[in-house]
Amino acid sequence: MNITTTLRKNPLFRNIDPNALQSLIKECHVKKLEKGHELFSMGEHAHSLYIIMDGWIKLFRVSRSGEEAVIHIFGPGESFAEAAVFSENQIYPVNAQAIEESEVLGIPRSFFVNKIKEDSNFALTMLGTIAARQNFLVHHMEQLTTRSASQRIGYFLLRFCQESHDKNGQMVVTLPYDKSIISTRLNIKPETFSRSLSTLREHGIITNGRQVTITSIDKLTEYCDLQKSEKLC
Repeated sequence: MNITTTLRKNPLFRNIDPNALQSLIKECHVKKLEKGHELFSMGEHAHSLYIIMDGWIKLFRVSRSGEEAVIHIFGPGESFAEAAVFSENQIYPVNAQAIEESEVLGIPRSFFVNKIKEDSNFALTMLGTIAARQNFLVHHMEQLTTRSASQRIGYFLLRFCQESHDKNGQMVVTLPYDKSIISTRLNIKPETFSRSLSTLREHGIITNGRQVTITSIDKLTEYCDLQKSEKLC
């Protein structure tokens, strides 16, 4: 996934005008992380927000007793650290670590500050997309509290399915190697994750190692109790 594609897919920049997009691309930086390497640490100056081009990033805190508390896990196409970058203190409130080999796109705070000053329409667009992001987070919390474990996994698969279809119109999702990553994100136990994948077979899911094939988007969407307009592929 190249920089232009990454930006166009993200809600924050989906409607950005071509000239602004080219200016942004010049200021972006790509960073590759090995599994286990930290992107930033809690308390560091928040100079950039990030979009994941490939891999998975875990946001977490460590308690005084040394226990790790996972705040959230982000996957391809998702952005994070917006609140830290736009806050008055400009401090990262958590640690960010790659939980598999990853590639992230860093976008400096300075771009937003300068662009907002010169373009009020851009500022309104940013406000609109941030509001939409908040609505998505509310919807995500609803998924965690009102859906069964298998429905949560189905929703997750719909969100992260690949764009390309095979010859039968099916969709393929490549899961992280460690399924506990997704289990943590969806607030379910790892053993429940495996059982739930088996349950999803009757709803159009075929598993083969890390590869998960969705044979029917509509069937899975109906099972997850989503409206067709909510499909996130």
